[in-house]
Amino acid sequence: MHVYAVGIDHHLAPLAVRERVALDPAGAAQVTRAVAGLPWVGEALVLSTCNRTELYVASAAPEAAELALAAFVRHVPAAPPPDHGVYRLLAHEAAARHLLRVAAGLESAILGETEIQGQVRAAHERGRAEGGLGPVLDRLFQAALRAGRRARAETRISDGSVSHGHAAAQVVQRVFERLDGHRVLLVGAGEVAQQVGRALLQLGPARLAVANRTPEHAHELAAALGAERTLPLAEVPEELAHAHVVLLAAGPNLIGRPDLERALRRRRDPLLLVDLGVPRCVDPSANELPGVFLYDLGALERLVAAALGARRAAVPDVERILQEELAPWLAWQRGLGALPAIRTLAQWAEEVRRAELAFLPADLDPALREAVERLTERLVNRLLGRATARVVQGARADDPSLPTADQLERVFGLREEAGP
Repeated sequence: MHVYAVGIDHHLAPLAVRERVALDPAGAAQVTRAVAGLPWVGEALVLSTCNRTELYVASAAPEAAELALAAFVRHVPAAPPPDHGVYRLLAHEAAARHLLRVAAGLESAILGETEIQGQVRAAHERGRAEGGLGPVLDRLFQAALRAGRRARAETRISDGSVSHGHAAAQVVQRVFERLDGHRVLLVGAGEVAQQVGRALLQLGPARLAVANRTPEHAHELAAALGAERTLPLAEVPEELAHAHVVLLAAGPNLIGRPDLERALRRRRDPLLLVDLGVPRCVDPSANELPGVFLYDLGALERLVAAALGARRAAVPDVERILQEELAPWLAWQRGLGALPAIRTLAQWAEEVRRAELAFLPADLDPALREAVERLTERLVNRLLGRATARVVQGARADDPSLPTADQLERVFGLREEAGP
């Protein structure tokens, strides 16, 4: 069986299309069951994330690529028509290599992101639970997971912060290392503020407060992050006298220099300000004040650029790891390709053996007949064993000096319609 991958991802499809075909775990399980039950499918499973929805199948059908695309369109809710121009269709080695690249983060919207490793693992486990997994996809997904682990352990593909939210958290970590018990004020409740808040959770249980223009949004984010309280934007200047860290992702000119000067007269500890606003939320001259450390979006973007540079430099090393993990699977797959010819040869040899045994005398002693049976079985196995082993060896090593399955079939006339 060969492997095929068909799907929609961020390379070709806009967000409006990707969000329509995104599947939750229950939906992915349902599509896996439906496709695995099709008569031409040997194995099947679905990988669905925020940036991709992909169907992997193993099949011996000659037209499996076209059938896989048709199955995706039919079974994935809201999937666009096949001619929509958003599908990626890969076959054989290209499909296998693509999966390894996905697991290693080379196909992610953010190069080297780590979340995809767990998503590939979940798809693998779901495929097994839903009966879609067999030896071909099982081995392939195991190779992909090994490749992903090695890529992150042996290279810098996932080093550094490559989003503004994570870069902001990295700045906080550099100053405080941990936030246990520190007072943190998060200003804003939009996407960037949510991203910053989630990243801050990794630095320990801070005494977090959320300020936002819309109280309902502030309450929602505070509940999601486990914040102690919320406050209106008008109270942000007053909070400067108490907070250790203030992260701002809201409107412009929220904090002026006079606000900071008043706050500094009432505090002894340094104040870390991280301004993610465009336009800026904090007066840039605040950085001139003693005890104030201000990082704006430009500083964060320099951190992101440095991290992406390191990740891009790691890509050749990741590609080497992928090839090391893919090569054994490809060799095993090529060996599988020789098995149908070997099975046909074994069946033909058994027919020949039984046809010759029919010439034994009918009144032959049963013990002698049994001895002849065993002898002929051993002869067939010895005569064919070396040839078939070398065919499998040649297929796995892709060695043209060794016989191929095609040559085996032609030498023994296995494709001829005449019997033994």
